[in-house]
This record gives sequence, C-alpha cells and structure tokens, in this order.
Amino acid sequence: MKTFDILVVADPRFAGGSTAALVADVSAMAASGLKVGLLFVRSGYLDDARDPANPKALALRDLNGVIALSPGISATAPLAFLHHPLVFARGIEERADLRADRAVLVAHHTPFRADGSLEYNPLGALRRARAALGLNAWIAPVSAVVRAQIAGFAPLLRQTSEDWPNMFDPADWPVLRAPFDGGDVVIGRHGRSDPLKFPATGPEIDAALPAGPGLRVRVLGCPAAALAARGAHPDRWEVLSFGAEPVVDFLNSLDIFTYHYHPALLEAFGRTVVEAALCGRPCLLDPRLQATFGDLAQYCTPAEVRNAVARIASDPTAARDRAEEVRRRMATRFGAAGLTDRLARLRDDPGDASRAGVVTPPLVLARKLVGHYRRRLAGADG
Repeated sequence: MKTFDILVVADPRFAGGSTAALVADVSAMAASGLKVGLLFVRSGYLDDARDPANPKALALRDLNGVIALSPGISATAPLAFLHHPLVFARGIEERADLRADRAVLVAHHTPFRADGSLEYNPLGALRRARAALGLNAWIAPVSAVVRAQIAGFAPLLRQTSEDWPNMFDPADWPVLRAPFDGGDVVIGRHGRSDPLKFPATGPEIDAALPAGPGLRVRVLGCPAAALAARGAHPDRWEVLSFGAEPVVDFLNSLDIFTYHYHPALLEAFGRTVVEAALCGRPCLLDPRLQATFGDLAQYCTPAEVRNAVARIASDPTAARDRAEEVRRRMATRFGAAGLTDRLARLRDDPGDASRAGVVTPPLVLARKLVGHYRRRLAGADG
C-alpha cells in the first residue's frame, strides 16, 4: 500500500469554480511540500464521452510532489479530499482501496436548487464514494449557504466544524492599477457565459450594469444574444469573450466589480468576488452573497446599482482605502498561506452532526428525496 500526506479524488472534466478550487487546493498542497496522491475518476453525472478534461486539472499531475494514481490503487494518507458531491452522486467508474484518518467530500454545490428541487442527495454521494473507494467521508461545505442545506440531512451525516472555502494565492491577483485614477468610472464583471449569471429580466439586467454618461461597463464572458432576447441592451457595454483578456488584467481595468444574478441560481461560494477583491476592486453584490462575504463587500438590488456606484465613486480615497483593507482580510481568510493551519484544524476536528441553521424541515426533505428519485427513474435530469 502506497503512503501519501494527502489523497485527492476528482473528475477533471468538471468546469467552472469547482475545478478552479481543486487546482488551487492541490497547487497549495504541493507548494507546501506535501506528497499528494491524485486520482482522476469519471463520474456518472457527466455521462457524455465527449466531455473534455480541463487542462488546468490535468496539469496538476506535473507538479512536484503530486503523484498520479491509477484505478485499483491501494493507498493511505492522514487526510483525503473528494471533490464535488455531483462527481459521486451517480457513482464513478473507477474502484480503489483508499484509507485515511479523515476523509472529506468538499461540497462545492448546494444539494437544493433555487426552486427547491433536490439536485443531488449527499447521503447517496457519500454511500457511493464509500462503495467505490472505501472511504467514510464527512461533508466539508465551501460556505454557510451550503452548510445550512446539508444540515437538513443530519444526523445521518457529519459536516466539518469549519467550512472549507475556496483557496487563492494573492500573488496571482495583484493590484496593477488603483481604482478611480481619473476619467469615466468603469464597472463590470467576469464569469462563464451563462444567462443564469445575470438577472432575470431585461430592465433588471440594464439596471445592474447601467452604462451611460461618465459610466462605462465592461463584461468578460457574456451571453449577449440571450440577454438581448430578454430585452436587455448588452450593446451598450464593452463585451469580451471569456479568454479574450487575462482575468487579472480585466479586473484591474475596473473601478468597481458588480455581480447580480438570476433568482434561479444559487451561488454556493462566488470565486469571482474574491478574485476581484484581491485585485483591489470594491465589490457591489447581490444581497444573497452577504451570507458568504459579510462586511467584505457592499450589497444592493439591481435597481440600486447606479446610486450605489455614485456613492462609492464620490469619495475615491475612502473607496481605495476600504478596498485595500478588504484585500488584506480576503488574503487572510482565503489565502493559500493559511493551508497548513487549515489542515491541522481539519485533522483535529470533532465534526458537526447537528441540525443548526437547517433550512429544510424533515418532512419536506423526505418529499424532496422522493421527488428526486422519481425524476431519476423517469430519466429526467437531477
């Protein structure tokens, strides 16, 4: 049996924030001198053979200290991380004999959708992970939003006492330009080109990104046609396809980062917010993100954006000072430098099997589970 400091299991075909979090975690572990056993698997959730692997995930195998594992491996470590419940919710193709003193399934995603339907059953994900890999895992939620939903399944599962939020290397997100250095105020946002990442209606979208005299809007990653079909006017913005400009350069071109999204979307964490704050940008966010970021940002509805931007821009010195303070606090809270302490606390964690903060009563949860499996049997998604 091979021995490692940490074992990591993930499906490299997943995209978006969950893979970015995986890459950041494993990179920080390798940079700390830890010996990491990395097993890539294929999830039944992504059942299309054409789904490509994420190149950034595959590149983790080339890091010093990271050893790529093959299916059937027998390996042990003090800690094991399984990434994303959706990877395991419908089972994985591979089998392995893995052992760890403490194993956690990092929940990058809420089990419930915004409409209240159940997207995955965390109990089923844990059961299938145990059957395939031999690990008895706890849930490590990435935020309070995820924790509150997972708590509904207690005491049948245990969560870590602390969240396991996304990790960042502040050196990757430098401040290249101070905000409000003269000229028009520039606001904007970045992210994958998904209509759910924007408000529901055309007027709300326009209000959330209100281009006009003295106020420019830049958007990196934008489903412009879909937004225009809702009655929005993305032609008033400077729209860049994702990848057209390095994200760090794009963020430094803004004076204020703004993010408002569709009622049908639940943001489990919000990596883009941390990236913007580490680049020294004031963040003006959807009020639903306050549960994750608290006083590290400002919050308003789409209709309030224009006045909120004017208020922030009216005192550039105060805005820059506040942004620098938030940047320091973000680096302390989410920085990769805190990995060693986070791992030590995880090893000693007594866990949490309470229903504190639960948002779904038991009878409602039971009905959701029945509905979930009826949809599955009928061949529907989720």
